[in-house]
Amino acid sequence: MRPNRHDQILRLLAETGVLHVEDAVAQFGSSPATIRRDFNHLAESGLVERVRGGIRMANEGGMLPFTAREVQHADEKREIARRASRLLNDGDVIFVDGGTTTLQLAQCLPPLKLRIITNSLTLAAAIESRTSGRGRWEIFLTGGFLFPGSGLLVGPSAQAGIVQYHANWALLSAGGITEAGIFNDNEHVVESERLMIKHADRVAVLADDSKFGHHAMRHIADLDELDVLVTNRQTDTSQKLENQTGLGLRLLYTK
Repeated sequence: MRPNRHDQILRLLAETGVLHVEDAVAQFGSSPATIRRDFNHLAESGLVERVRGGIRMANEGGMLPFTAREVQHADEKREIARRASRLLNDGDVIFVDGGTTTLQLAQCLPPLKLRIITNSLTLAAAIESRTSGRGRWEIFLTGGFLFPGSGLLVGPSAQAGIVQYHANWALLSAGGITEAGIFNDNEHVVESERLMIKHADRVAVLADDSKFGHHAMRHIADLDELDVLVTNRQTDTSQKLENQTGLGLRLLYTK
């Protein structure tokens, strides 16, 4: 696998919309067979779709744009982020993904020394705007391809960036939560979220009550891989999860 070339392919594809094998061969000086393997790998990762003779950017699968999702349940998301921030201790290293609920952490991080590793340029910029150069919070970006219109760094280089670190906490968003686990609508960040879970001591999922009882397109993790669920109020689904003996999952409510 060649993450750097894969990211270069994605950048070129973002400019052109469609990229054919012969054009990529001319651009990168690789053989047609190598380029086809690259295209197949990116398609299997869900980042692109195969078309006759080449690839195009993958459809977002009906997911609303980030700016539209950000205003949905905004007050609840802010309270959830505020409650989740109380889990943190001075000196913690934390993974934070690029969801709309985790974005609210930027406004309510506690006055502690924290190292924050994220795949979200939006979150990084929001935190940086609060620091005023004081350097209380250190921000590490995963690297990778900036997926158009999302503020998210994705692709093989983003995943390679995550595995360089180990964190005390992974604070993640979710598109759906059921007894089968947590799910996400965004195809492009699922692998990054799985790696954050794998490389963290503890995992907290931040999700408003609208996410409970609903599946989303891709399964991220089983419930026994999580430590805490932070939400705004109890639902039938969250109550069932609380009643599961031996699960070891703690639910925290804002009200």
